Amino acid sequence: MHCEYTDLYGCLPGMSFLRRLAPVLLVVMWSSGFVGATFAAPVAPASTTLLWRYVVAAPLMVVAVIALGRRYGPRYLRREAVLGALGQAGYLYGVFRAVEEGLPAGTAALLASLQPALVAVVMSGFGRGGGRRQAVGLAVGFAGVALAVGPDALTGGAGADGALWAVLGMLSLSAAAVLGDLWPPPADEKHDVLDSLAVQGVVALGFFAMLAFASGQTAPPADPTFWLAVAWLVGLAFLGGYGMYLYVQRTRGPVAVSTWLYLTPAVSAAWDWAMFGQELPLLTVAGFAISLAGVLLTRPTGHPRAPSRTLAGAEPVDVDQRAGDRS
Repeated sequence: MHCEYTDLYGCLPGMSFLRRLAPVLLVVMWSSGFVGATFAAPVAPASTTLLWRYVVAAPLMVVAVIALGRRYGPRYLRREAVLGALGQAGYLYGVFRAVEEGLPAGTAALLASLQPALVAVVMSGFGRGGGRRQAVGLAVGFAGVALAVGPDALTGGAGADGALWAVLGMLSLSAAAVLGDLWPPPADEKHDVLDSLAVQGVVALGFFAMLAFASGQTAPPADPTFWLAVAWLVGLAFLGGYGMYLYVQRTRGPVAVSTWLYLTPAVSAAWDWAMFGQELPLLTVAGFAISLAGVLLTRPTGHPRAPSRTLAGAEPVDVDQRAGDRS
């Protein structure tokens, strides 16, 4: 069967299923990054962990795009370099420094989850708000987040420095989400998530290499826990988390991808419970349910449309409707 939009999405029926599953994968994989930061914090500083994360991840992406014969123009490289600096280097350093300063993972996730509301407010200023229903959904989602990790935030004992780093990381990711939508990719180039991961990964590697060399923190520790954390961060948080983040942003838009991140604090708590035996309070479970209700409120009532600015040179396409027309 010929698929008219295969170059953008792949074969439409299969991609329709992936579009539905992608937000769930995004939440699970994105939450894994907070667990990876907790893994690494006792054995290595943030700059060392992030350097070696990208020493492993960036070459893998470069080899993949070279093998596939990908080519990039200067406009595309400039755009992805800025987005990589903000959405990967800036965001991750803020989160990892927050955990290094003693901020609990749940609290770091809570502060990072302020991003959806900020993105929605900024996008509404450009005439891209979702109306009253989305505003209510955002408020409900934030209430669920506060309930889920409220006790952790109150009793974590971390100083203001950790919270400040988490907020700075959140602001950096928010800037990347907004800029990625308002700054369209070159219309004469068509690229996918793999291309973004490759270019942004190289930019992040350069950033963390300079940071680690400047602070004298390039050498990895001998503790095997460090390499377990690096493998975790590359496989789940980078390939899974950022891969799904970029895919959902491309197919659903910046407000949608940001809103799904409301679920990450509760899921991060579930990761801690499953892996480290941390208590999973009833309030966390209740907060997760409320956050999920808020996310559902922000979803469009009709078929979701792929935003034109986040796909290289593509017109808006109602993917689910196209799939139905061809069935």
